[in-house]
Amino acid sequence: MKRLNVFCAAALLFAFAGAGIASAAESAKTVTGKSDCATCSGVTSAGHSLMLVDSKGVRWVLSGDSKSYKAAQKARMDDKKMTATLTSEPVVKTDDKGKEYKEAKVSEVKIES
Repeated sequence: MKRLNVFCAAALLFAFAGAGIASAAESAKTVTGKSDCATCSGVTSAGHSLMLVDSKGVRWVLSGDSKSYKAAQKARMDDKKMTATLTSEPVVKTDDKGKEYKEAKVSEVKIES
């Protein structure tokens, strides 16, 4: 009986731990920050991709082809707050000055006012 109680307690612990991991993973699928142009800012050399700078100062160079991405790409120089939904794992890269940035593909970008 004691083994059954220990087993049940362990199963519950793992179940709740797994739910916490899933919740953290879901929240990691978006990035929010101020918009800018990656090429105009000297981060990339071509393409004039949308770039978001998050609250920690991390630069995110984003690419996509949805209508919302294209609208955000047109408004990238307006220093607007935007939230992007990532469809790929971010890849850490380095610009010409040796400063790191993250590059990822996005499915949707929401422009906030």
